[in-house]
Amino acid sequence: MLTYCLNEHPSARGFENGHRPRLTFICKAEGIEAAIPRVMHKHDDRFELMFIRAGSGIYNIDGRGYQVQRGDLLLFNANVLHDENPAPSDDLLIFSCGVEQLKVEGLPQNVLTTRHQVAVMPSGEFYDEICQLFDQMWSHVSSKRLFSSEVGDNLISILLLLCRNIWIENKQDQQNNHTLLGQRIKDYIDDHYKDEIALKSITAALNMNQFYLAHVFKAYSGYSPKQYQTRRRIGEAQSLLLSTNLGVTEVANAVGYDNVNNFHRIFLNLIGIPPARYKKFWLTGQIKS
Repeated sequence: MLTYCLNEHPSARGFENGHRPRLTFICKAEGIEAAIPRVMHKHDDRFELMFIRAGSGIYNIDGRGYQVQRGDLLLFNANVLHDENPAPSDDLLIFSCGVEQLKVEGLPQNVLTTRHQVAVMPSGEFYDEICQLFDQMWSHVSSKRLFSSEVGDNLISILLLLCRNIWIENKQDQQNNHTLLGQRIKDYIDDHYKDEIALKSITAALNMNQFYLAHVFKAYSGYSPKQYQTRRRIGEAQSLLLSTNLGVTEVANAVGYDNVNNFHRIFLNLIGIPPARYKKFWLTGQIKS
């Protein structure tokens, strides 16, 4: 008979002051129709955890580009811009969940890692266990039985502690000169994305060579500065379409487009469906008109 005692790390506390995180939602995205891009957006009031159970895609988190694949865990800290672009496939299966009341010592509310840490990590040996935890969480929360919310809170706490272990044991520090410079460029575009900004105005503001700036930002984010600005605008447009009663023309103007036809064309090109149909899809789940 083997016995394991639980006092090996008596000073270790996963969450500050014993505060337990609260699960606010769980989402399961399956198949080709679920692979609609959700471009640059952020959540001020929550942390989000995503798990690529099957499939792949290109994601951008805090300006940093990631090629994700089966088994990857993605962390979206509160107030961090991120861009979701799953690759359409029949076997696509992505779980995501929202978390409030997350407090890790030394970090702001609803933030699990520091900015200089990577936001994507393979689940590795924990893949099967994480699959089981998401399956259990989905089963309990969707059942709406008595105590299902509390069960969900406990399961998300376990998942977050596993994530903390994975990130601590595989610490990858991305804080280098190019990363810091990429973040500076990103922050400038975020502050001016509704304006008509040219590359030369960014280089003047940051006192950088134009070609060097473009090279550094492309290597950091996977996008040119102009592409990033466009995705930032369309991401904000998606948020406004889903969270307000603004019409398409009003949304276009709100994110910096004077010409609604130009906005419509760019939205369709990036998202794959027109703005009005995009809103209908999220309200009804039907992608076809």
